[in-house]
Amino acid sequence: MLQKIREKITGWVAWTIVAVIGLVFAVWGIDLSFTPRPVAAKVNGEEVPVEPVRRAYQEQVSRFQEAFRGDVPEELASEIRRGVIEQFVRRELLRQRVDKDRYRVGDEELTRHIQSFEVFQVGGRFSMDAYRAALAGAGYTPALFEAEQRRALAVQQIQDAIVYSSFVTPDELERRVALERELREVEWLSLPLERLKAGIEITPEEIEAAYQAGGERWLTPESVDVALIEVRLDRLAEGVAVDEDELRAFYEMESRREPERFAGRERRKAAHILVRAGDDARERIDALRARIEAGEDFAAVASEASEDRGSAAAGGDLGWVEPGMMVPAFEQALFAMAEGALSEPVRSEFGWHLIKLDAIERSGGASFEEARAELLVEFARRRAEDRFYDDAEALAQLAFENADSLEPAARELGYQIRTVEGVTRQGGAGLAGNRALVDAAWSEAVFERRENSNLVELDDGHAAVLRIAAHHPPELRPLQEVAAQIEAELERTRAAERARALAAEAKTRLEAGESLAEVAESLSADHVAGLTVVRNDVTVPPEVARAAFAAARPAGDAAVVAGAEGANAHFVLRVLSATPGGLDLLRTDERVELNDEVRAKRASQELQAYLESLREGAKVTIFERALQ
Repeated sequence: MLQKIREKITGWVAWTIVAVIGLVFAVWGIDLSFTPRPVAAKVNGEEVPVEPVRRAYQEQVSRFQEAFRGDVPEELASEIRRGVIEQFVRRELLRQRVDKDRYRVGDEELTRHIQSFEVFQVGGRFSMDAYRAALAGAGYTPALFEAEQRRALAVQQIQDAIVYSSFVTPDELERRVALERELREVEWLSLPLERLKAGIEITPEEIEAAYQAGGERWLTPESVDVALIEVRLDRLAEGVAVDEDELRAFYEMESRREPERFAGRERRKAAHILVRAGDDARERIDALRARIEAGEDFAAVASEASEDRGSAAAGGDLGWVEPGMMVPAFEQALFAMAEGALSEPVRSEFGWHLIKLDAIERSGGASFEEARAELLVEFARRRAEDRFYDDAEALAQLAFENADSLEPAARELGYQIRTVEGVTRQGGAGLAGNRALVDAAWSEAVFERRENSNLVELDDGHAAVLRIAAHHPPELRPLQEVAAQIEAELERTRAAERARALAAEAKTRLEAGESLAEVAESLSADHVAGLTVVRNDVTVPPEVARAAFAAARPAGDAAVVAGAEGANAHFVLRVLSATPGGLDLLRTDERVELNDEVRAKRASQELQAYLESLREGAKVTIFERALQ
């Protein structure tokens, strides 16, 4: 919404960023000269144009700016530049290999590919009009788009040749299954920290010492209180008076603009007979209509005489037809018919049609009374938009002209100045957590220079200008405020120390041959008898599963003892046995899925290796500064 405001203020429209390119961070042959270059790179003497690379780079930078909530560090920006250029270099290398090896894409394959794009379809079928309109909207000619798609398909051929030729041998799959589906029998004891806290006493002196040693841990976060003037579309809309006649006129206008929303969606089940244009076409279609009027079955006549062979085999049936699916003349006639009717002959660019309407289906829609409450909100909002844009523009201008105060803008526009307290660099509660507000509050102009901010878009239909009302530097929180937290942390630390010592004792005794049950009982620990687990087992504590498979495989009958520390308990376990996974234990669908997964990983590795081999054998010069 603020885009409209910016257009009023600045008079220009933001340009559009296209194509998202993945980052590859390996770089070779970088030219760091300061001489301006018209190209981003040269690959075996072929130039990589700078403009598409620059657009891709700017798109990546924009994404990182959103993540960083500000400027991207130069070191990262440099990595992004190199990665984007490298991606285009590899694309050019593939194109050159395609040309060298004479990969070709036939017209039929190209046609099937283009017709599969949903954006070029109407009602699930390819539409030449939709195709041309979509290309024109994107600034393409059909010839240019088709050339690019032919090139892309050729490159896809060479990638497919690598990917689909990858395979996994039965031995590889068996070794993988043996490792990944391995079973281990374990038993363990656990020492819960909560239980071990019993009897631990923390003295006031210890709390005081931890408080003094904590330093910055006990500081309050730096924060500011923000004064702001808000312009809110919803509040402006609340004050709009709506006349009933105006609301009805608005309903009629919206019904014409969005007919499906108010009139509902309609589709019609139809059949037709086509006689292609010719000297006697009208006489022939009239004769066929006379036969149907005389009582012959429409479907039988269509099967015998229709020259639309696609539908003739189905008795002329076209299925359900929605607006926009057929040529205008046919559609106009169809949607003017009554259910069950047979049309007069209809002339289209394909010839003469007889149309039979079998059924009408309508869904959705809303009368004025049904839509009144929704329309009231929309109408008031539309009326308020001009006031919103005007007030927001005026607020921005007044705040700029009086950079050291919001009072002049408040008086001029009749708005109140509101204060939002406790805005930290990480945010806060309510509006203090709005990222746009936080970024503006801590910006150099607002925080350091104490100026009014630019107009800030807090949400759709919600804009504001703000300034710092008060600054609260970090302060040491009083001891009594954090004493309970310190005590709990010290208790937990002592409990963990106890658990660590008891676990070491348990491990020594288990390695000496004592049974796990005896050791657990003597240490007041919980224990679990022999249990079979798998990797990443979710039925046991994750620390136990990780330790079980990190331990060496037992040799013979000798169990392996291991330990693990968790957030809430320490564990000591015995690995009693290890059984490799077996292909014969997998269902057929599991084997197929695993084989596909392993082959896909192998194919990805081989494709990457192929690209790297092309890169190593190429003469490449990169002009990184062309993107700056």
